[in-house]
Amino acid sequence: MALTSSMNWGINLLISLTFLTVTELIGLSWVCFIYTIMSLASLAFVIVFIPETKGCSLEQISMELAKQKYVKTPLCWTSQRREKLMPVELAKREKEQLY
Repeated sequence: MALTSSMNWGINLLISLTFLTVTELIGLSWVCFIYTIMSLASLAFVIVFIPETKGCSLEQISMELAKQKYVKTPLCWTSQRREKLMPVELAKREKEQLY
């Protein structure tokens, strides 16, 4: 969370310091176009590389992230997932708690 918050503040500072200068140099429409491209690139990154965690507890997410094996590919460092987000061990544990 600290890294995410720091990145957010840093990017906000960068945009705040450069927006007026860049707008005067290339125009408002080009600045908006550049920000749109950056937003679409961010969306693509999230869709491709961030795992879905909807409906999972923090324990499940933590166990899944701990089991992931990181492999270097030509594109970047990506995680190779062996199992689904909810490991088999957690499913067994939840069944045992029901009884």
